[in-house]
Amino acid sequence: MTLATTAARPNALPAYADAALLVLVLAASSDALIRLGVQSPVWMVCYALALLRISTAAPLAGVLIANTVLLALPLVCVLSAIWSRTPTETLTDGIQLLMTVVISIYLGWRYSLTVILRGLAGILTLAMAVSLLHWTTGVFPWPVTAGDAGVSGIFTHKNMLGQKGLIAAIVCLTLVLSGEVRWLAGLILALVAIAVAQSMTSVLLVPVALVALLILARRRVPGLSLVLTAGVILFSAAIPLAMALTGDSPVALALTTLGKSATLTGRTELWSIGADVIAAHPVLGVGYAAFATAPEFLGERLLMIRIGALKVLAFHNFLIELMVAAGLPGLIAALLFTGTTLSRLIRMRRATQSVAAEGALVVAATILVLSLLGASLYRQHELMIVLLALFAASAVEDARSFPQVRPRR
Repeated sequence: MTLATTAARPNALPAYADAALLVLVLAASSDALIRLGVQSPVWMVCYALALLRISTAAPLAGVLIANTVLLALPLVCVLSAIWSRTPTETLTDGIQLLMTVVISIYLGWRYSLTVILRGLAGILTLAMAVSLLHWTTGVFPWPVTAGDAGVSGIFTHKNMLGQKGLIAAIVCLTLVLSGEVRWLAGLILALVAIAVAQSMTSVLLVPVALVALLILARRRVPGLSLVLTAGVILFSAAIPLAMALTGDSPVALALTTLGKSATLTGRTELWSIGADVIAAHPVLGVGYAAFATAPEFLGERLLMIRIGALKVLAFHNFLIELMVAAGLPGLIAALLFTGTTLSRLIRMRRATQSVAAEGALVVAATILVLSLLGASLYRQHELMIVLLALFAASAVEDARSFPQVRPRR
């Protein structure tokens, strides 16, 4: 018996509880609640609600066993407390990461990809709308720009607004291509939010991601393939011409266009520090979340702050983060986690030709690119980890039930 059957019974309370859990998890993990000061209380509610539903709903053991590969990453991080420089912090943060993945697996099993994308679109569209309201009116008591040129909205940094806008744009376009035209307004809000945030990584990725989605879903837009192919050819031909006229190298031209330095705004220097820590602890790392608190790394942390890691003490590359945290086991677990999500979505897309699978696949690929350049995909309570686990758990259920549509709500 699946939860879909349970949800169809006259008692709708469990269904409402699951819907509330999905909304709360997406809202809290998106970091849209930090400024409001309710982030931690909301996560406490999520934990309580999830434990209640998992313990009283259909047996979850089989689901967790089927998704063991997704649990490898948080389990490795929890076990790293054994050799961690700060075992208490490692154990605390590791358990939170484990709970994040377990809750996401449960919700992915509970809901179809389409429902998950609708929930995500709703939460992020609301976040974009409120952020733009703050940009235009200054209605909230915190600064509009959070200390730099770009708008941060209800988030704590412009990059957070830009990244959430990027994901929102992909998801809203996915739903529009599925025939839900009302999400066009969300797409427009997301694009405006990306523009005012001035997060150049998101500005660069949004056309690539949206074009990739249109190519995958080209059967929904007749004649699109020819137009996109011609556009790509013309754009590719313009690049060497521009370099010949300016005398710049491809890398220098791209960085100049994006307003970036050769160090990618200090990222390469942060990566160098991370590489040094990995070289000193190559096998098991220093423990999950231990680098940020262990006294022996104070010098490295001060150097990172001097480089520019003021708001988030991170190496801005999730593979480096996990190798510092848990060495080779952490790297292997991270590759399994991300690889499983991508492979399941690809299999679902091949089996079902689902636009939802195509949109989720583009979101997952975008998350990987963002995580190679940003401080995400390794932290507990992180939207990007939530989404990858949600997609992986949901895709395998959707593909299994094809051609019938899963009656999950």
